[in-house]
Amino acid sequence: MGIKERQRERKKTEEPVKDTTEPLVVVEQTDDDSAHMSEIAVEMDNGSDATDTIETAVVEPEQMMDTETTAVTEIVPRWGNIGEAEWMYTIPTRSQDLVLWAEEWGDFLLEWTEFEKIHVLSVSAFISRPPFKDILGKVKAFRSIGNSLVGKDVAAWLGRNREQLRVYWRPLGEWADLVYRWALDTGILRLDVKSLVIQKAEQDFSRLPEEDIHRIMALIVERGFAEWVDKKAGAIVVKV
Repeated sequence: MGIKERQRERKKTEEPVKDTTEPLVVVEQTDDDSAHMSEIAVEMDNGSDATDTIETAVVEPEQMMDTETTAVTEIVPRWGNIGEAEWMYTIPTRSQDLVLWAEEWGDFLLEWTEFEKIHVLSVSAFISRPPFKDILGKVKAFRSIGNSLVGKDVAAWLGRNREQLRVYWRPLGEWADLVYRWALDTGILRLDVKSLVIQKAEQDFSRLPEEDIHRIMALIVERGFAEWVDKKAGAIVVKV
């Protein structure tokens, strides 16, 4: 028997080998898919539904925002409280140091009065409110800081005893612009001092001293945006 015949005979007698392995399925996964599939596999081994894992992984938005909704109730100087910067709560003895010290506190006082919506600050309020109440020699500090602001034309003393300080954290010219735009937006074109103070108490400008509201009315008229109805009463009609 030749070589070719022997090869054909061997092919007839050999049984074909059956492949008993499961077909390989290749799944392309991203990092997120991989973590997700591993999580499901663990849950399925324990006999639970895969969707249970997905539901427990959800974080409620309200829980995430709890720390972000805290309202700011007060502001502090950039140098901190008395425990952090004790030297800023003691009035300097040298005149040149006192000038710089009063300017630093004056800048903060402008920010603080705007934050608190205070236009007239009394000495009694100053010595009782933080952080000013921690200053040693509070009454002297009030007058030193007030003099610094008066020198910059952003404040004025009311009365001879310098017990009240009118703080202009917004110039009257800006207040006049706000009142004029508010009148146009609301359609309330007849304005007078008493009505703004009594009937529009929710507006920031209604909390201004009455004499300043008179001056604001005069500024609006001077700019040609209104006419006097009763100058003595501070009543104007806004032009459209």
